[in-house]
Amino acid sequence: MARRFEKATAADAIGRLRPGTKVLLPPGCADPRALVGEIMRQAERVAPLTLMGGLRLDDYPFGAPAYAGKLRFVTWHMSARLGAAEARGDAEYVPARYFDTVSLFAAGGPWAPDVVIVHTAPPDRAGYLSLGVSVSYSLPAARRAPLVIAQVNPRMPRTLGNAFLHRSQVDVWVEVDEPLVEYPPTAVGEVERRIAAHVAGLVPDGATIQIGIGAIPQAVMEALGGKKGLGVHSLLVDHMLPLIETGVITNARKRLHPGRMDVGEIMGTARLFAWSHENPLINMEPSDLVHDPQVVGTLGDFVSVNSALEVDLLGQVNAESVEGRQLAGIGGQFDFVLGVSRAAGGRSIIALPASGKGGALSRIVRRLPAGARVTTPRFLADYVVTEYGVAALRGKSDAGRRRELLRIAHPAFRESLEREAATS
Repeated sequence: MARRFEKATAADAIGRLRPGTKVLLPPGCADPRALVGEIMRQAERVAPLTLMGGLRLDDYPFGAPAYAGKLRFVTWHMSARLGAAEARGDAEYVPARYFDTVSLFAAGGPWAPDVVIVHTAPPDRAGYLSLGVSVSYSLPAARRAPLVIAQVNPRMPRTLGNAFLHRSQVDVWVEVDEPLVEYPPTAVGEVERRIAAHVAGLVPDGATIQIGIGAIPQAVMEALGGKKGLGVHSLLVDHMLPLIETGVITNARKRLHPGRMDVGEIMGTARLFAWSHENPLINMEPSDLVHDPQVVGTLGDFVSVNSALEVDLLGQVNAESVEGRQLAGIGGQFDFVLGVSRAAGGRSIIALPASGKGGALSRIVRRLPAGARVTTPRFLADYVVTEYGVAALRGKSDAGRRRELLRIAHPAFRESLEREAATS
């Protein structure tokens, strides 16, 4: 049945929410700030209300003490900024890989939303609204949600591909003209550049790459300037633009949708948003395709680059927790690592500095500590890279893994790690 696509004020649109409602929000640069702000203004009326979603770029304002017991946040991407809210029961973590969010947080799933809020470009002449910079989990959920509210923004780029809701799939829309949340470039230091140089050596010409956000991914993109015929899968960020403009990224040799990037999220600045508008090089696709390990397994020379907080001498990867506290999420790391294991010519790379806290601790450890989350299990570990080199783990014995990882540990910790390993 067609929905009414009624225009409303933010107050009237959020006025449709009731106590106990579960509301799914889009992530990253698609954050519908105006409607989130209105939910906070109406918090007393709608309490208790559950907000749900992934990575956010703000300070989680709805997690402030003023909203205690009124607004709860359920997420698969935890943040240290939610610590106080979590302690009082107003934030909750769901250990889910990105591929599973499209089923867990949609109709029929355990966290099925009552309302999905989307942030879109204005409808075209045929009535189609593009979800712009983010379709990952929001688009599949909106297509099946009981109530869909759209924040319609003329500054949202109209991206192409599987990015659209028709006006007949939207109940109510609110016109908001405001800049998108930006994810600016990250400062890159010498350690990140050394890591990136090693990673670049593992990327063959013609590979399709998946690279995340942060200083190391940015340094990796800068280090790929001499490559040829690369393709992009999953995420589009600012530091990919120079490679596109210089012909390094052409997508010509991609096995899936040659000539186009398959993207679930766009995270960057106004320059990237403007470049993305109606750009035929971009094919937006939700996470049920982009993060599907079976799809990734068909991509051939697919190179996945992800980060970690620590790696132990068995090759177990912790990218989520510190001293037993959940500080991030599984994200897409496991999806891509598993997919790479099925891809002929695929390579999975975990890249991290060899030490942390100003050199006070090693990030290559004898064993993951009690309470640490295992993001990537040892049997899927492929390459681990630090500024000291590359450890190739696939197919190695436990002893072989130890030798490889000790070689790329920080020199200040190698002797003690080797001694601990010998006595374990």
